[in-house]
Amino acid sequence: MAGRRARTPDAIEQLGGAELATLLLEAMPTAVVVAAPDGALLGVNPAAHELLEIDETLTTAEELRDALEVRDFETGAPVAAADSLLTLALAGDPAHKRLTLRALRSDASRVVDAAARPVRDNAGRLIAAVLTLTDVTAVVEGDRQREEFLSIVSHELKTPLTPLKAIAQLIRSRIRRARAAGVEPDLDALEKNLATIERQVDRMNGLVNDLLEVSRAGRGTFALSREPFDLAPIVHDVVQRYIEATADEGRHAFRVDAPASLPVLADQARVEQLLWNVIGNAVKYSPRGGTVRVRLGREGEYAAIEVADQGIGISGQDIPRLGREPFQRGEGKAASFSGMGIGLYLSRLVAEGHGGAIAIASDGVDRGTTVTARFPLGGGGPGS
Repeated sequence: MAGRRARTPDAIEQLGGAELATLLLEAMPTAVVVAAPDGALLGVNPAAHELLEIDETLTTAEELRDALEVRDFETGAPVAAADSLLTLALAGDPAHKRLTLRALRSDASRVVDAAARPVRDNAGRLIAAVLTLTDVTAVVEGDRQREEFLSIVSHELKTPLTPLKAIAQLIRSRIRRARAAGVEPDLDALEKNLATIERQVDRMNGLVNDLLEVSRAGRGTFALSREPFDLAPIVHDVVQRYIEATADEGRHAFRVDAPASLPVLADQARVEQLLWNVIGNAVKYSPRGGTVRVRLGREGEYAAIEVADQGIGISGQDIPRLGREPFQRGEGKAASFSGMGIGLYLSRLVAEGHGGAIAIASDGVDRGTTVTARFPLGGGGPGS
């Protein structure tokens, strides 16, 4: 009822004030440090011990500072002992700041939101200072990844738009000149321009579809719809489209080694997406050209798609992490290429979603790359 005080549980009434304060401090999930005006540590709760990686032998604020490297998160500048938040609070001034803390014991770094407040008694005398630390490392990393993602996506989506606009302007110019001269437009040239537009639109469509698939995977809704189909003509069709797309540049040759037919029970759209991504990477990461070899075959109860190029290759340290998470890209030469780092990730989801796997192999930088996708055959072909 309004105006009535809640009854204090008997167990709490039996505790002394200091004992209750200690229990509450230890139970708090937020890291808390309490210091006396002379700098002696009155309390450091377990959350603070874990976050700061300090042991219970520390007895003063000075020893606590010596166990850490403290920097201003925004500027990266070291925070002097005289400017530490606990020191300011012990001087009577509340303070808060985002900091980067490096534990000297393990060299591990954390980003924290820190706030310190002076504590006064009923007479207004300063009797302590309380420092609270909230670990925001994951939040900061998430913000960084989002900013990087938006930057990459903006760049990738703008890249096809530039040639699209240029080609549209070229087509309009040719039509105007033909009209002014009273002749028919050059239909062969127009067809070539329209084919270029179609390729750029296909590229944008592929980017958007890949982003949607990553979003579905993040929500746990990346589903497969298995149906019987013949994989061999699908491989030939995708390779043929890459032959047409790269014909103007003339740098790449394609070789296909595939049986006349290979019936599978799988998600056809997803497998096509896998082919587009893996063959696309082979073309993109072999800028000097060369031969892209695509092999399709049976390996026991599995269908295997192997795509090998003569491109920039992959360093040994990059191979284990590529394709494990979205937006991961290779370092070195690979970092200079456009891309969002999701092609191999989606290809892995497709292969593993069928009960198979993706394998990446390279003899090193400038020695080409081979990507092999395997998934169970799972049944007969169309009509079976």
